[in-house]
Amino acid sequence: MTALAGMRVIDVSRVLAGPSCAQMFADMGADVIKVEDITGDENRRWLPIVDGRSGNFMSVNRGKRGITLNLKSPRGQEVLARLVKRADVLIENFPPETARRLGLSWENLSSINDRLVHVSITGYGSRGPLKDRPGYDNMVQAFSGMMAMTGEADRGPARLGPSVIDMGTGAFAFAGACAALVAREQGKAKGQHVEVSLLQTGLAQLGYHFTAYTLAGMVPQRTGSAVWHMVPYQAFRTADGYVLAGATNDAAWVRMAEALGVPELGTDPRYAGAQGRSERREELIALLEPLYLQHTTDEWVAILDAAKIPCSPVQDVAQALAHPQVAALGMIHEVPDGRGGTLRLCGVPVEMSATPPRPGGRPPDLGEHTESVLRDDLGYGMDDISALRAEGAI
Repeated sequence: MTALAGMRVIDVSRVLAGPSCAQMFADMGADVIKVEDITGDENRRWLPIVDGRSGNFMSVNRGKRGITLNLKSPRGQEVLARLVKRADVLIENFPPETARRLGLSWENLSSINDRLVHVSITGYGSRGPLKDRPGYDNMVQAFSGMMAMTGEADRGPARLGPSVIDMGTGAFAFAGACAALVAREQGKAKGQHVEVSLLQTGLAQLGYHFTAYTLAGMVPQRTGSAVWHMVPYQAFRTADGYVLAGATNDAAWVRMAEALGVPELGTDPRYAGAQGRSERREELIALLEPLYLQHTTDEWVAILDAAKIPCSPVQDVAQALAHPQVAALGMIHEVPDGRGGTLRLCGVPVEMSATPPRPGGRPPDLGEHTESVLRDDLGYGMDDISALRAEGAI
């Protein structure tokens, strides 16, 4: 038995943050119905596209049933109301005014089902001067201060590779929705409105950089792969690639210096303490860089591991996914693609001893389950379904 079996979730969200939240519900056993506009979620059209399927869409929509619904039509609103009456959770990520026009305001949804947990995801929040501004991950990386601290010191700001704000927002939304469901089950509330935004996630993910500024006025600068308050702790070029190596404390620095064959640097008073190493970052790194060129990445990992120095090969995605540790964790989930082949999707990053998650099947094709959901779940007859289709409601 999965943790959320028996729960019904309506996913009216698009792109990454909302769909990733809904996918977590599906992985935990909830019945998730993805509701798309007749033209489909916009990320169905984002590259790469293979056999008509977008890698972006495939990443956050497994285990769901999919229907199309025109929420701008009166009959589409009627179908939405029927879905809401039977739902435990509804997830949407429209700007507040757009949500209201589409019948997705908290006031409207709670009037239909007062036990509903309504999850709203916005770019910049539901209040303030930017509340109606749409937001994407890259925009909020720039706005939140995250992009300004990312990249090499002598180059311009850089985007973090993954869409960390989108995916982090999905995780916060899932946590908030689950907390609301617990409160409902404990009788502390009926339904409630849960709000998260990309901006709030971006600010929260600043972590210690947030408090370094609020407490000490420190604005983080671009340091490439390095960590500004621990030196050395960064990627070094090797004979055949890169290795990440870190002296996370003074004792580790002494061991690193010995492993590099320069034990005198470990006891040099200029570098003995964290403050001194930080203040002399450039001169110290210049001393270390030629040393790392003397061995391959694998050789350095063996040397540093033996010295108990935090380290890792710097791998690309292909190398990471081919590693036996990834296989051991079950992080590549294979499902039939419905066309005689197999899709390799990301596994679930949570393990539970009593109610383990079970990642579902492939993401739905556009409108794949429209007819069956309307007929079997909502009680529409075939004549009604034909009429809805003729009217452009589905």
